[in-house]
This record gives sequence, C-alpha cells and structure tokens, in this order.
Amino acid sequence: MTELLRSRQGLLLAVLMLTGTELFAVQVLVDMGYLRQLLEQDSSHVSLLILVIYALASLWFVIDSARVSRLFDALGSPESGAEDGLLVHYRRQLSETATPDQRDALLQVLETRLRGRYAFGFIVADLMLKLGILGTVIGFILMLGSLTDLNSVDITVMQTLLAEMSAGMKVALYTTLSGLIAGILLNFKFNALDWSVDHLVNDLREQMQGA
Repeated sequence: MTELLRSRQGLLLAVLMLTGTELFAVQVLVDMGYLRQLLEQDSSHVSLLILVIYALASLWFVIDSARVSRLFDALGSPESGAEDGLLVHYRRQLSETATPDQRDALLQVLETRLRGRYAFGFIVADLMLKLGILGTVIGFILMLGSLTDLNSVDITVMQTLLAEMSAGMKVALYTTLSGLIAGILLNFKFNALDWSVDHLVNDLREQMQGA
C-alpha cells in the first residue's frame, strides 16, 4: 500500500477508483429503485440531507486527496517541477534547522497544517450518525403520535393507525440506515487520508535525516 502512495499520483488514482465504485453502487441502487424508495418513504427528509452532506464531504475528500497526492509526487521527485509551495517552505526551514527537537517541532506544525485541511471530515462523519439518530427520534414521534387518533376499535381506524405507525417506523429505520452507512464510509475515507499524511510526514523526516 505504501508503494501505491509513492507511485505517480498513486493516492489520487486509488481515491478515484473508490469514487467510481461508489458511483457504480449508487447507479445500481437507482436502477433497482431502492434509492427512490428511500427518499419517498422518508417524510422527514433527513435521509436526503444526509446524502447531500455526504456527497459534499466526499467531493472535498477527493480534492484534498489530490493535494496530498501532489505532495507525495513532489517529495519523491523534487526535480520534476511538481514541487509544492508548502513543501518548499518547510524543506527550507528544516534544512536550516540544526537540532532534532526543532526539526520535530517543524514537522509537527506541518502535520497539523495538513490535517487541518480535512479535520472537519471527522466532524461530518460524526454528524452523519447524529442525523441518523435524529431521524430515528422523528420516526418514533410520528409513529407514537398516530396513537392519539385511536378513539375506537373500528377496523378502518385500526388499518389507518397501522399504516401511520408503519410510515413512522420507516422514517426511523431509513434515516438510521442512511446515517450509519454515510458515517462509516466517511470515517473510512478520512482515516485513510490521515494515514496517508502520516506516511508523507515520515517520508519527509527520513529524507531530512538522510540529507
């Protein structure tokens, strides 16, 4: 896996393959009618909100993966002209720094700056789970709220009541499912980006020590 990171645009290619797989899965869900069913059955529209936020966060993940991939290319072949301004600045600072402690401090600052570009991704992943829980609560409120109309044991009333309770349960289950899947996928994506930054900083540290 580390060889993939150090290959030309390796990280970006891996991310684009992952994104292509996701788009294929979405197309399959659309063709089978599951996505439409999800949006139609969720009267709270929380699932739609989750999908929109997930799509935006995934787009940012691709953009920042391209940035990190460019840094790997610049670190591996600085003579190629792909050198990044941020990397140039910290390389110069590290080369002018004599003590190991100062170098470690500079590398920690660089690491913090790189992680700061996508740190919100973990917040969004957590938000997905919370939105799923919010949808669950809304669904149960809708389900239990239908019991207030129960004033007889007539079969027609009972059928209407069961239909309303079923609609509330669908909201609860669909939003929970959407929030869990989106949260898990975003956590995986941004943890992978975090892992890539770890390797980038370690490669730079080894390069400076060997210089």
